[in-house]
Amino acid sequence: MVSYIKLKVIKKANQFTLNREPLNQIKKLAGQTLIYGLGTIIPRFLNYLFLTPVYTRLFAEPDYGILTKLYAYSAFLIVLLTFGTETSFFRFAKKYQSTRVFTNAFFFIVATAILSILVIGFNLDNITNSLNIGGAKVAVVMIMGIVLTDIFMSLPFARLRYENKARLFSTLKIINVVLNIFFNVFFFFILPHLKDIVFFESIYYPGYTFQYAFMSNLLANIFTLILLIPSFRVNLKMLNQGIILSMLLYSYPIVLSGLAGMINDVGDKFILEYFIDGKEAANYAIGIYGANYKIATLMIIFIQMFKFAVEPFFFRISDQKDHKTTYALVTKAFSYTGLFILVAIIGYIDIFKHFIDSDYHVGLKIVPIVLLGNFFFGLYYNVSIWYKITDKTRFGVYFTFIGSIITLIVISLLVPSLGYMGAAIATLMCFVSMAITNILVGRKYYKINYDWANISKLLIVALILVTGFWLFRSENIIYSLIFGTLIIFAFLISLWFVDQEFLRKLKSK
Repeated sequence: MVSYIKLKVIKKANQFTLNREPLNQIKKLAGQTLIYGLGTIIPRFLNYLFLTPVYTRLFAEPDYGILTKLYAYSAFLIVLLTFGTETSFFRFAKKYQSTRVFTNAFFFIVATAILSILVIGFNLDNITNSLNIGGAKVAVVMIMGIVLTDIFMSLPFARLRYENKARLFSTLKIINVVLNIFFNVFFFFILPHLKDIVFFESIYYPGYTFQYAFMSNLLANIFTLILLIPSFRVNLKMLNQGIILSMLLYSYPIVLSGLAGMINDVGDKFILEYFIDGKEAANYAIGIYGANYKIATLMIIFIQMFKFAVEPFFFRISDQKDHKTTYALVTKAFSYTGLFILVAIIGYIDIFKHFIDSDYHVGLKIVPIVLLGNFFFGLYYNVSIWYKITDKTRFGVYFTFIGSIITLIVISLLVPSLGYMGAAIATLMCFVSMAITNILVGRKYYKINYDWANISKLLIVALILVTGFWLFRSENIIYSLIFGTLIIFAFLISLWFVDQEFLRKLKSK
């Protein structure tokens, strides 16, 4: 019988003696992450395999730029209208009882949705005229429908996460993307053959591209929302102004942080047009940038699936004696995995590049930069737990606004001369600054003994391998794949030598 090994963190020389309980917590989290990953990886991967190749082959670069830009705008609206209710739900569900918190949060979301419909409706002409694109009114209406259905689905999905119903969560997410793909197939490939039939003639518009993409998304959301109805479970008798006020006071810094975060996350995809002369040229640049950004999807998928599992997990264990040790180990596991994904995608870039049309390959140079930037964003998210569990969420606003300022400054300085490459550099500098600032401030208010020494060693190794591959990359795909495989194995060997103890303990039963 293997004895229980008591954890003892040895600060000296950043060496760790690992015990069984935190590692068991990580293994449990890994299992949850895997299940949530099915609801994240499969939908994103299906989009990656189908929608991105289809869109980049059916749409001209400016049309794909419009698609990218309008989805970026929608991301801002979703953050604003949900008003941090997901995180607030996790924070207060145990304190006030989940149904009570859900009811009050949902009531607030319905109110903001009604208000947004009125605002958009009264200003629809002004909004569509400013976009200066064909079929703009249809696109704006569809985007608004997507935003509203997304925010209505946010709380039921949050409840499924809180109740550890990861399988149902993943199933519904997969259904959503399968429906989206089905409707895309219908509008782009089946409908043109049915255009002479009376009913289908009325919905067939030969010039539609991104409009049909938005329509497909909206229809998929509506069907998914219907399937989520059993998860609503609201009780109007539980409406309480005090609870709503407590949630709003807790979440408003998260909202401000989220809005600023959208500048850091998707703002580069539409801010570009303000620094590039000509709307057509701007949409072309956004299209190239947005398509190549999609190659970083696997890193983004990993971060998102990790986020779905880790946020409620971090809150659940916050009252355990060794929770800080678990936080540190989770961050280490995330960092090692994220760096591996970075090296693997670059090593096999000549495979991944074919998920977008060859006309877009001119922008491949941004891929290593946005991959590294998103890795730092994931790192930032990991170390953000300190201000969430201590109710110091205002710091999230500070960090994110620092990132936003850096994003805007770097874009304004570099995009006029470097084009979309400047936007990629801005993304990297933004997320690096946010992560480092968060780590330094967190040490003062809620010190956690992260193993930055080993994480930094692996980061340096990954950067050397990726840079070497990119500088000496062969145009011959066979040589490129061999070289890519070598750098992947080199990273894994380096990982073993840098932190054998962690890997052994993680593997042990």
